[in-house]
Amino acid sequence: MVRTMGLAPSLLTQVRNRVRKLQRALYVKAKTEPDFRFYSLWDKVYRIDVLVIAYQRCRANRGSHGVDGQRFEDIENTGPMEWLAQLREELKSGGYRPQPLRLVWIPKKNGKLRSLGIPCIRDRVVQIAVNLTLQAIFEADMQPSQYGFRPRRDAKEAVRQVHHYTARAGLRDVVDTDLRDYFNTIPHGPLMKCLARRISDGRVLRLIKQWLEVAVIELIDGKLRRTNEAKHTHRGSAQGSVISPLLANVYFRRFILAWENLAMPNVCMQRL
Repeated sequence: MVRTMGLAPSLLTQVRNRVRKLQRALYVKAKTEPDFRFYSLWDKVYRIDVLVIAYQRCRANRGSHGVDGQRFEDIENTGPMEWLAQLREELKSGGYRPQPLRLVWIPKKNGKLRSLGIPCIRDRVVQIAVNLTLQAIFEADMQPSQYGFRPRRDAKEAVRQVHHYTARAGLRDVVDTDLRDYFNTIPHGPLMKCLARRISDGRVLRLIKQWLEVAVIELIDGKLRRTNEAKHTHRGSAQGSVISPLLANVYFRRFILAWENLAMPNVCMQRL
């Protein structure tokens, strides 16, 4: 169900169109000027239309509460627009600070457990707002062979491409590889350099660095344990954070470029 947040449907449509217009402008600029670095993005992040769409997407994804215990029902009981106005003021004034992640463990198909770092709702909304802005920029740089975590693309499409090349193009060799624990091993330094290649707005870069280094809180035997391995090792982007898939793609692009440059032309049809 689409939540109007107390806005008239016509006004909500205008909000969506404004955000799409912003994204299109950023994408076109990035696509037409491959070397351009975006220096003024922070004011886009706290635009109220961007925050409204970010909250809607966050609400549609549902998800559990963070360390502050705040749930969507709590926000909607007090009024989501009032809540967003307060969050916007924190962002605009520079008072916003990410809260620690709530660590939970979920079972994997192989019987092992995977850790998820769950941000508070306010942090998820801000991450989506940043994602709405940055994804439009970095989407212009993504390689055609990248399928994961991209708009209107998925792994099934990559599989269909493999089928096309093997069944119709006559290719027979398929290399199936997997990156072990990729999200938890992304090095912060090289990742930030990948981001800085396109982003020169220091406020946006500092916020991303704060998200990468945020502490984790886990409930063990009724006691809260606070750790900060990512900050100490300078590695990892928490699975469970909304911004992590985009960061993973931005960093992985460098490996795809190396793979495609080293592969022999017209012999290897990569779909990653």
